[in-house]
Amino acid sequence: MDMKRINITEAAPGMLVAEDILNSANQLIVPKNSALTDKAIARMRFHMIGSFRIFVEDGEAPAAPEPVSSGAEPSYFDKLRDTPEFLAYSGSFNNTVSVMEDEFKKMLEGKTIADTETLTAATANLRASCRTGIQVFDLLHCFREYDDITYAHSLNVSLICAVEGEWLGFSDKDIQILIQCGLYHDVGKMMIPKSILDKTTPLTPDEKKTVESHTIQGYNFLKDKDLDNRIKLSAVMHHERCDGSGYPMNLTADKIDNFAKIVAIADVYEAMTSPRSYRKAKCPFEVMRMFESEGLSHFDPKYLMVFMENITQSYMGTHVRLNDGTVGTIVYINKLCYSKPLIQTSDGNYIDLSKQNRLYIEAML
Repeated sequence: MDMKRINITEAAPGMLVAEDILNSANQLIVPKNSALTDKAIARMRFHMIGSFRIFVEDGEAPAAPEPVSSGAEPSYFDKLRDTPEFLAYSGSFNNTVSVMEDEFKKMLEGKTIADTETLTAATANLRASCRTGIQVFDLLHCFREYDDITYAHSLNVSLICAVEGEWLGFSDKDIQILIQCGLYHDVGKMMIPKSILDKTTPLTPDEKKTVESHTIQGYNFLKDKDLDNRIKLSAVMHHERCDGSGYPMNLTADKIDNFAKIVAIADVYEAMTSPRSYRKAKCPFEVMRMFESEGLSHFDPKYLMVFMENITQSYMGTHVRLNDGTVGTIVYINKLCYSKPLIQTSDGNYIDLSKQNRLYIEAML
């Protein structure tokens, strides 16, 4: 195979790296012969890698990025991925995920309890690096690929919990506990075989039971650890639902720990707005539609309504595309139906989505 030097702006997932890529301190960033991923590209940008060599078929040039046509404008989140804030944040995020993975693996091997204080501080610093709570959500939506989704998901949930705690007016101490609830909530999944967690086809009944057992396994693992009890309860209760339809104990609202209720909302929102091997990431307004259609019985309204209002209000003025292809701008948020705002189209007309049963926001531009 031939080699060709390309600029970082030409990097694309799947390209085969033809040399060890080192940062300014001669630390290995991406090893030779590895296929690029979105995470690797973000790491290279964070370390200011300008150009590098890739393998190409004999006599071939690497495929250039496809031009964006007028009918396929880059999405709101695609644009964010090119901002300096995202490049800096992605490096810090990836480093925190790596530290978290190392700490949890040592803990699972019985060597020591995870350094909760360090992980909490790292998560709080990630939150503090963003100007507003909603910028946390924006940057989280920009990530598309991880080496191990469980660790990244848990970090995302902890960040969402931190922001929700701020919106609810919690004390700094309680926000720290909320962060830890998010970090530890899925520790039981780290005991589930990856062959089941990574499965892209429907789970068998036995496999589903195995996955659902992560709540009990997580609690049993944490119950004797020197951690706040709300962290342990979040591990076992974050799949409980206020109407008693959740698992593992079918608890109703009055029996579910309040912090576990917040983790449950963050857990569902993060999972639905993140891509999976079997589906694309959902638009935040799609998730709002789900919350409105079934969430008010599943989740505590005093936490869910604050969550939905703050997220949707932050997207005032954002360009969106509807499911029929119409493009417009959000000009008014309907507090009776957060997922159905008032849209102004480019020709000056208005569409009140709350009065349109078949129309909804499909993507943010």
